[in-house]
Amino acid sequence: MKALKSLSREQVCAKGPSAIALMIASEFGRAVNRREHRDNVLGCYSRARELMGILETVRLPPLVSTRLKPLFDKSTERELMSEDHLQPDWIQKFCGEAAAEFNEAASKLA
Repeated sequence: MKALKSLSREQVCAKGPSAIALMIASEFGRAVNRREHRDNVLGCYSRARELMGILETVRLPPLVSTRLKPLFDKSTERELMSEDHLQPDWIQKFCGEAAAEFNEAASKLA
């Protein structure tokens, strides 16, 4: 895995969907905390997207997948890497909401 160098895809998958959702929430939360530091935010986005790619391959309950779908749509590389979406105010709003939503998903998946 490119962004998560210390973990293999198999290791991440073995943790289960709840843990993966928490890991995604953590990356978005980290982006909020580091919103003034562009390079840190870019790293958080890369790790979150990589984890989302793994979670996307896992069969999720319909309620969870329906709630997460809008976040997946807004978290494409093109969307996240646009200049407007690298501004601290946008990062705080979107990433804060994304972290909360993935935390909620993790609790439903546990």
